Parts: sequence; C-alpha cells; structure tokens
Amino acid sequence: MLDIDECLRQMMSIQGALGAGLIDFPSGSTVGAAGRGPGGSDLDGGGAAQMVHAALQTAAFATVGRPERVEGVVITAGNGYHLLQTLDQGGSGRLVLYVWLDRMLGNLAVTQRHMGALADAISAN
Repeated sequence: MLDIDECLRQMMSIQGALGAGLIDFPSGSTVGAAGRGPGGSDLDGGGAAQMVHAALQTAAFATVGRPERVEGVVITAGNGYHLLQTLDQGGSGRLVLYVWLDRMLGNLAVTQRHMGALADAISAN
C-alpha cells in the first residue's frame, strides 16, 4: 500500500524535482508536501488547486455529451515545469499530485509517466 510519505518520497526521487505535494483541490489544502514551493518556502496547495479548477472549468476541455476527466496539467514557466496529476478515487477525483520540476535537470515526459504510475498505484488502494 502506498501511503502519503512514500508517495512524496517517490515524487521527490524524480530527477530534477524541487518540490512535491498531495493536494485536496476542492479545498486547496495541502495533504502532504516535500521539498520547497515555487515561492522558496513550503508548498502552498492553493495555487495548484487554482490551476486544476481553471483546467476543469475551461470550455476547451469539455466535450459534447460525456465530459472526459482531466488527467493532468502541465504549466511551463520561467522557474520550471509545474505538473499536476489527478487521482481517480472511486470517481471523487479530489486529490492531485503536484511536482515542481527544474527545467534544466528534469525530463518532462519521464516525470509525466512516473506521476501517472503513482496516480494509478494510489487510486488502486
């Protein structure tokens, strides 16, 4: 079984990871965090939650008929890549994995695959 601490440890083991968190996006609460946040201090789940809300509420992500689930969001910024991966927890989809990745040291595609595998492992529990 993958607990919060192990999940954070695995996210921080990704090459180039500067910070990681598990966020309850409806409330913006940080369930667990490791490393540092983009502001140089502890990770604030509120900013990541706002990014997820924006993606979920944007018409571009909606489809006619049955809307599909947003699996992840990638934001490229001057201070690195910000990756968000939603968890499918029995359809509730409340939790999001977040990784702040160094642009020079990290590999975006490898990180996305790793986060997808972690999300699947957590959702299976």
